[in-house]
Amino acid sequence: MLKIDKLKKDKVVVIFRKVPQDTLRPMIDLLLKHGLKIMEVTLDSPAALDSIHSLKKEYGDEIVLGAGTVTIVDEVKAAQESGAEFIISPHVDRKVIQATKEKGLYSIPGAMTPTEIYEAQSSGADMIKIFPASTLGPDYIKQLRGPFSNLSFMATGGINENNSEAFLKNGAAALGIGSALTKLGEKDAESFIKKLKSIHV
Repeated sequence: MLKIDKLKKDKVVVIFRKVPQDTLRPMIDLLLKHGLKIMEVTLDSPAALDSIHSLKKEYGDEIVLGAGTVTIVDEVKAAQESGAEFIISPHVDRKVIQATKEKGLYSIPGAMTPTEIYEAQSSGADMIKIFPASTLGPDYIKQLRGPFSNLSFMATGGINENNSEAFLKNGAAALGIGSALTKLGEKDAESFIKKLKSIHV
């Protein structure tokens, strides 16, 4: 099960969105080789629930696997039954957050404004996904840390090799990284992962 301390330590959730099946497992093996174990399969990916089920069956506790782009309560139940250990949404929906917590799963809804952030917190979210992070910029998270100093933020959306360090140094507890990592070749992906692991905040 995902724990906030584990996420803060690893700093990265790798997002698999519509990643071809033939490249999915080699990428997971590369991530594990370099100590990245927290991953998300978005539900808008082909056969997403089947992928979550088969990956958990194959890798077991080697990976911490969640479901992303979860927008309705029924998807929370389906994701849990497939083996998802946490739920990530692109938006704030009180019913989705509460259903996630009732299932004993970790909840990371996506928010942009202070009002949405407060709504997510009051609904029981464990961490808030700031989305779209690259549009808002690292300084936005730094400013949020003022009134929301007790919350943990995950910067997601456009996070790449050039801005990942800035987001962490400006107050993001974690990063959600998708195509900027998953679409790289093995050598470039390995270089990016090593850079992520070298960031100290």
